[in-house]
Amino acid sequence: MRSVCGIVAAVLLAGGVAAASAQSIETGTVVRIDPQSSVVVLEDGRMYRVTPSTVLVVDNRPAPITAVRPGQRVVIQSGEVVMLRDGQYVTVSPPAAVVAQPAAVAAVPAGVRQTVHGRIADVDSNGEVEIRTDRDTFEVKVAPEVLRHIKKGDNVTIDLTITQPGAPSALPR
Repeated sequence: MRSVCGIVAAVLLAGGVAAASAQSIETGTVVRIDPQSSVVVLEDGRMYRVTPSTVLVVDNRPAPITAVRPGQRVVIQSGEVVMLRDGQYVTVSPPAAVVAQPAAVAAVPAGVRQTVHGRIADVDSNGEVEIRTDRDTFEVKVAPEVLRHIKKGDNVTIDLTITQPGAPSALPR
């Protein structure tokens, strides 16, 4: 479990620092699809243009924009943030951000892989961060330097690889 918390903290650091990167992952409930403009509108008003590099996930499966329906929960990876201006969708430029380069990984250990998507539900000044997913809520403890980059409402993507004891680990002990 300690390794999982370490992985979660590393993912939160990377996600918080690189929030404005092109590899953003957003989740929400669809209220409208504009098929002519390839735009998905979420219930909170966020709008994303689906580009050739965008991946839409519905019910844990990739889906084309033509299969997405209002009321469905969707995960949008690498969608282009847009807004409606004078009847046309225009790209919204993200603010400049410092992007941390992840450490190179020599090999991916064989094991069970799982990706969890969620949202930051609460951030305490003592470093405890509550993450809410579609199925559950859990807490992780993060370092003070990571805490500065995290705020309530931020999206979280956690990639886990669970291996047998003795297998290579990203956090050797």
